[in-house]
Amino acid sequence: MSTIPAGYVETRLIDPFEIHVGPVHERSVHGGQRYALLVDKRHVNGRGVVHGGMLLTFADAAFGQAAWRATDFANTVTLGMQAQFIKGVREGALIEVEPEVVRQTRTLLFIKGDFKVRSETILIVQSLWKLLESK
Repeated sequence: MSTIPAGYVETRLIDPFEIHVGPVHERSVHGGQRYALLVDKRHVNGRGVVHGGMLLTFADAAFGQAAWRATDFANTVTLGMQAQFIKGVREGALIEVEPEVVRQTRTLLFIKGDFKVRSETILIVQSLWKLLESK
């Protein structure tokens, strides 16, 4: 695949590092958002597969958007992230995820997501986020 599928729009990222490694795209699905990253040559390691750090950066960006929406656009930060790398991905692949806020307290959010290429899971991530301010 060499283009983003119809229905996606570019996500408005504000973090300078995320902007550097993006773009990330999104579309509404099932009452939530699906995020996508089209892998290009900047994202792969010396073996030609997506760098693990790139996958975690994409996870952080997508989950950050989910946290932001779940908190009515309040500032949040990542406290921790666990990842299981299932399968390598090469340049040209479209990676998609639908982050799920599993639990939300007054100050914490628990978010998970299965990252997929086509319908095959390539990465599983669970993360903990802190709400910095209430709106």
